Parts: sequence; structure tokens; C-alpha cells
Amino acid sequence: MLPSYDLNKIKFATGEATFKRAVGLYESGKVTEIDQLGGYYSALVVGTKPYRVSVSARHYKQGHCTCYLGEKGTLCKHMVALAIHAVMGGKPLSDKDKQLCHNVECGLKGAPLSKEELDKVKKSITESMRYIKPYRGPSRTWFANQDSL
Repeated sequence: MLPSYDLNKIKFATGEATFKRAVGLYESGKVTEIDQLGGYYSALVVGTKPYRVSVSARHYKQGHCTCYLGEKGTLCKHMVALAIHAVMGGKPLSDKDKQLCHNVECGLKGAPLSKEELDKVKKSITESMRYIKPYRGPSRTWFANQDSL
């Protein structure tokens, strides 16, 4: 099963320090003994000592690591390194791949909307608002759903 995430999703949802450390692990060949079983990737990632790591092919934040952070359910550099390996398949990262991008650029035309176009967009937004409902359940369910997007 191919991962449902890509390198950009990993970069967007991972902190800078964790991502840079994970790239270091990946590039230095510390992600070893990679296996794929039942929608999960597993590996032995060599950090200060060897850690058993697994990540889901659907959501790389769902997984487990035997390091201190992983034992507490926190996303760690070892899990991110394995996710990078799952996406890249062991291929080298380019300089662009290694950099986090915090500036979002719009690829659409930059011309202002006419009054008619603006009215049409506003009407579309207003009509769509009726489909938005408040969530009143437990916060852990809401956050799990947000993490899956």
C-alpha cells in the first residue's frame, strides 16, 4: 500500500526542528529493516540507540516508536524519518525537499474581481454555510479528525 501522504504534507504538519532531525536520520541511512505490513510501515531507526518504529500508510502521525517521545504518544523524529522513507522510497532528497515552506503563494490570477464576480462568490459562500454544523463531541475526536485532513 502506498502512503496517502506526500512529502509536502509531512513538511506542513511537522515542526522545523523535528523535520530537520528526521531528514538527517533519513539521509544518513539510519532508517533500516523497512517492512510494510497491513497498512503500516515498520523499521528499525538508529538514533542514540536502535528504536522500533511504525507509522500508518494512511496517516504518518499514527504510529509508535520505542523512544522517550514515542512512548508518550508524541510524534518523534524517528517516525517522521520512516514516513519520509515511505514517501521517497529511499531516493535522495533535493535541497528543495529539505526546506520547510511557511509562505503560501496563490497560483490564481491576481486581478481584482468585478462586482458581478464578487457577488457570485459571496452567494456561493452563503449557500455553502448551511452545510457547516458545529461539533459538540469530545475534543480528542475533533483533533483526530483534523489531523487526518
